[in-house]
Amino acid sequence: MTINISILNATGKLDNHIDCIEREIEQTLTKVKKYFKLENIDITVSPFQKGDESPSGIGGFAFNSHRVEILLDCSRDDINSVIENELLDVLSHEIHHALRLRFDTPSATLGEQLIMEGLACHFEHTITNGKPSSLFKDLQDYDWQESLKKMTSLLSESDFSVKKFFHGSHPEEFPKYAGYWVGFNLVANYIQNCKVTDTDMVGLDSDAFFGVLS
Repeated sequence: MTINISILNATGKLDNHIDCIEREIEQTLTKVKKYFKLENIDITVSPFQKGDESPSGIGGFAFNSHRVEILLDCSRDDINSVIENELLDVLSHEIHHALRLRFDTPSATLGEQLIMEGLACHFEHTITNGKPSSLFKDLQDYDWQESLKKMTSLLSESDFSVKKFFHGSHPEEFPKYAGYWVGFNLVANYIQNCKVTDTDMVGLDSDAFFGVLS
């Protein structure tokens, strides 16, 4: 019943950043524990593969319900600043994914993925005291409800393009990160209507969030 933190540093690229990484992870875990019981989680940190770097300098994955990975672009001169400013956001997001997976909630369809990402984005919003997500800086005026209407026919489909709906591969149809924005607003709408918290919603079936749309 432990939390293991492993810095994967065979390349030596993280040598000058280990103290910063460990400090920010511990601070993040302290904040997450105010909302969820944390146990049996492995957190690994490693450098990005060359060519796969995120524009923000940091990325993350929840491999399963017990392992979360953080990736860092160690070629950046400002990587310590990235860690200090963004690790809380990314790690809390990925931990939320891991916790939701423990409820065996389905995540195969577009609708289920919208809610999976929306819940993690909303928890990220909560734990950073309302800090605007870097994903949403160009979406504040984007009509999420109109976007959702365009997605409606595919919500129950598992054969959909993640790149199209979430990563902006077809910007003429959906801007980059549209799926995250739609999911975040679906969750925010559910909270407004049902007066619940991030803790209450972590294992909630995705259909509930669509059931309160006006």
